[in-house]
Amino acid sequence: MPALEPQTRFLLRGSALLVGLLTLWWFALLGPMLYLLKGSAGSFVHIQENASGDWTLRVPLERILPATPQQPVAQQIHSIDFDMPRGDAIAFTFSIPVFWAIVLAAPGVRRSLRPLLLGTALMFAFELITLLIFTRITARSVVAQLAGSEDATGKWIRHVGEYLIVSVLPYVIPFVVALSLHRELRREIFLWSKAADIPPASIPGGRPERRRAKKQRPD
Repeated sequence: MPALEPQTRFLLRGSALLVGLLTLWWFALLGPMLYLLKGSAGSFVHIQENASGDWTLRVPLERILPATPQQPVAQQIHSIDFDMPRGDAIAFTFSIPVFWAIVLAAPGVRRSLRPLLLGTALMFAFELITLLIFTRITARSVVAQLAGSEDATGKWIRHVGEYLIVSVLPYVIPFVVALSLHRELRREIFLWSKAADIPPASIPGGRPERRRAKKQRPD
């Protein structure tokens, strides 16, 4: 049976680790991660967890709502309250097990310990920052709806920002952090890309050479 190529072994290890770590995350680590995330984010926004597990957030935001036909007097607001379902909060813990799977799939477990610990701290900081940015975007969207002055450009910018935070960055940042911290992983991937660009060497004495030799053979 032929030996597997390094790229194939890395993908198989990474896939198995991703399934295993996501299972561990869902059944054992999700609760502590949400508790730690809520406690850290609580230093910047007020978060109250409901009995259902959903969060009620109060985001500080100083705005003056202009007078409207329904509200003839302008209003001064100091904060915005909104609810975040538990499923949306879970999305801000997803990147850490993905990062673990990428780092542990690299050859050399001992050489992966330092990038694993440092990268975990960076990934937690990333998830905390994205959660805070998400709360600001949501609060500004609520204010725009209350004020009745939601312009198309601002709405589009907020929509793009929310899309990047929820659907793009959680899948991209784990790879960026892993490649930045893990020297061996970075070296292996770049060596694979270089090897893929090298064309296969021609075999001496192949068919073109034999044909030319036949043409030059004297009668």
